[in-house]
Amino acid sequence: MLLVSAAAFSQDGAEVDLPEAAPVPQELPERESARETPPPEEVEPESDEEAGEPQADETQQLPEEQAAPLPSPRPAPPATPAPIRDTAEESVPDEPRTTRKSTTMPSEEIACRARLRELGVAFEEHPPQSEPEGCEMAHPLTVSSLGGGVELEPDAVMNCAIAEANARFVRDHGQAQATRHLSSRIAAVNQVSGYVCRPRNGTRTLSEHAFGNALDWGAVILEDERRLDVRAYRRGSPEAIFFAAMRKAACGPFTTVLGPGTDADHADHFHFDLAERSNGSTYCR
Repeated sequence: MLLVSAAAFSQDGAEVDLPEAAPVPQELPERESARETPPPEEVEPESDEEAGEPQADETQQLPEEQAAPLPSPRPAPPATPAPIRDTAEESVPDEPRTTRKSTTMPSEEIACRARLRELGVAFEEHPPQSEPEGCEMAHPLTVSSLGGGVELEPDAVMNCAIAEANARFVRDHGQAQATRHLSSRIAAVNQVSGYVCRPRNGTRTLSEHAFGNALDWGAVILEDERRLDVRAYRRGSPEAIFFAAMRKAACGPFTTVLGPGTDADHADHFHFDLAERSNGSTYCR
């Protein structure tokens, strides 16, 4: 390119002042006007391997601030398989809650049951008893026989200690008194009260029956099939002598002995229990 000087010469060589030439602009490439072009639609890659860095279009001006592309959605977690249901349990009926309760039996209870078997007592374990009133038995039994061939009619629920006391009483005293005064042996005892959740008559104190610690005899059935109800008999009769001897022998094996003549509530049965008393004393009336 030729540069034109600010000074020029005329045809005759005289120097002539020329106006200052305007600068000639350099040719620049035509600039594309910025235009708003929506970003290309994002296409989710089919796989992680096909996903790559987006390439910029060289013919298109990108905006200064461009949002980062959204990450690919996480794959949904596998569905948790439904638990397999054991249909065999559906055929088993639900048991009472008390039978499922697991309790450790004390050693004295285990020893007592061993003694009952030696005496020939027929019994079964009974569910624990517990009432809001305070009546309870942790390890009760259902007794159907007092051993030695003597049935208990009907079956009675009681604790092991009172069952053992009654079995020993019949074996050690009852049979001898029946043979001596009635010329027959005891075949069965008719009981009228074992475990019952109730207070003592006329009081708020819980009876020993409320703890399965008492058994009431209503009658004695002999091997010759005579039935002797517990009641007042004519003085001097074999029945009166027999029951008087039984009553006297019971005071000691049991800590409480009540019966006909004690009060109106015991006019038709014997009440035997093992209530704890101070100094090991007894109450026999």
